[in-house]
Amino acid sequence: MNYERTAVIAATSGVVVVLLAIALGLDRLSWDVLTGALTLIAITLVTIPMIRWIARRDADPGFGRLLTIAFALKMVFTLIRYAVIIHVYDDNADAGIYSEGAAVMVRSWRTGQFLLDPEVLASRGAETVRVGIVLASVYLVTGVSRYAGSFVFSWFCFLGQVLMCRALRRAVPEADHRRYDRLVLFWPSLLFWPASIGKEALMIAAIGIASYGASILLAERARVLGLVIFVAGAGGLLLVRPHMALIAVCALILASSVGAVAGVRGAPSIRNAVLRVMALVLLLGGAALATTQLSQIVGEDPDASISTILDKTEEVSSMGGSEFIPPAVTSLVDVPNAVVTVIFRPFPWEASSFNGLLASAEGLALVVLVFVSRRRLITWARTVTRRPYLVYAGAFAFVFVLAFSYIGNFGILARQRTQMLPLLFTLVAMPAAALTSSLFFRRSPADPGIDTTDMYPDPVEKPPVSALEKHRHGGEGLL
Repeated sequence: MNYERTAVIAATSGVVVVLLAIALGLDRLSWDVLTGALTLIAITLVTIPMIRWIARRDADPGFGRLLTIAFALKMVFTLIRYAVIIHVYDDNADAGIYSEGAAVMVRSWRTGQFLLDPEVLASRGAETVRVGIVLASVYLVTGVSRYAGSFVFSWFCFLGQVLMCRALRRAVPEADHRRYDRLVLFWPSLLFWPASIGKEALMIAAIGIASYGASILLAERARVLGLVIFVAGAGGLLLVRPHMALIAVCALILASSVGAVAGVRGAPSIRNAVLRVMALVLLLGGAALATTQLSQIVGEDPDASISTILDKTEEVSSMGGSEFIPPAVTSLVDVPNAVVTVIFRPFPWEASSFNGLLASAEGLALVVLVFVSRRRLITWARTVTRRPYLVYAGAFAFVFVLAFSYIGNFGILARQRTQMLPLLFTLVAMPAAALTSSLFFRRSPADPGIDTTDMYPDPVEKPPVSALEKHRHGGEGLL
C-alpha cells in the first residue's frame, strides 16, 4: 500500500532528523532533552508498525493515514504543551510536581527502599500518588526526564483515542467512522490538554480501554472478553478518579440492560442476553465499590453521601480566576442549564483570559458542530435502541454532565471535559437522516440524505460466512 510506504519513509526521516540533531548538539543538550528525543524515537518505532497492522486489519488505508498524521500531531502538541507549562505558566502546573515525586521514588527504588508515597505527592491525595507511581515506572525505563515522561503519557492518551475509534467501528458498523475518527483524533482540546504528564492522559487511555471492552460486550455477537477488557479500563479509572469509574460502570449497566432486553426479544441473541445479564450482576458490584471510593476524592468521611461529596466538590472548585456559580443539578429543571454549561461554556463574554477565549472558541465550535449535525442526531435517536454501544456512550456523556455540573471553574471544566468528548462525538457520527417536509430541517433535491428504515436487516437473513472466508480474514481479533 502506498500509504504504508509513505508512513515508513516519513517515520524514518523523522528518526534520522532527530538522531542528527542529537549528534550535532550532543555537547549542548541536557540529559532531559536527550532522553526525551530517544524516547520519542522508540515510541515512533513501536507506533508505526501498530498503525500499519490496524489499517491492514480494517482494510482501510485511509484510517492508517489518519492515525499516522494524528500521532505526529500528538507528539508536536506534546512539545507545545510542555512549552506552555514552562514559559506561560512558569512551570506552575501538576506535571512538575508529578515528575519531582516520581524522581524521588525512582531514586529510592534503585537503592532498595521502594518508597511509594513521597512527601511532595502524599499531601495531594492517593490518586495523585498513583499517577506518580505510573510516571516513576516510566522513568525506570527511560531515565528521569520530563520530556520522556510527557511523550509517554501523550502516547498513552493517543492509544486511548485509537481504541475509542476502534470501538465505534466494531459496535456500530453503519456509523460515519471517518467523521468520528477526525473528531476524536484532531479536536483541539484533545490534542492539547492531555498531551502532558497528568491525570487527563491516563484517564483517556483508561476510558479508551473501557469503551473498547464495552464495544465487544455490546456488539452483535457479545464476547466475555469484552467484560474483562472493560474491567481493566474501569480499574484504571478507579485508581485515578473513582467517580469516572462509577460513571463508566453506570453507563455500561444501562447499555447492558438495553442489550439484554433486545437479546431476549430476538431468538438468535439469547446468548448475548445471558452474557449481558451476567455482566449486569458484576457491574452492580463494581458500582458499589466505586461509590465507596468517592469520598476519598475530596477527603470526606467514608460514610458521606454522594450529595455531600458533590457539595464539597462545588466548594473546592469554585475558586481561582475563572470561577462561576455552577448549575449543580438537583432536579430535572437544572439539566438543560447543566448540559449547556458543561459542554459549551464559557461563552466569549465570560472569558477572563486568553485561555478562556480559546475555550470559548471551542465551545462555539461545538455549538456549530451540533447545529450542522442535526440530521445525524435524528439518525442517532432512531438507532440508539438497536445499538447498545450508543446507549453506553450517550449515558456516559449524560452522567458526566450531571456529575460535573458541580464544578464552578471554567479552567477545570475545559480541561476535564476532554474525558467525555470522544463519547459525546458518537451523537454526531451517524449518517445524516433523510427528512420529510419540515420548516426547520429542509432538504434539497440534490441531497436526499440516507434512509435508515432498511439499515437493520433481521440477523437470520444474513448470508452465512464460509470457512474459507473466515480463514481469509483471520477470524476475530482483539483490534
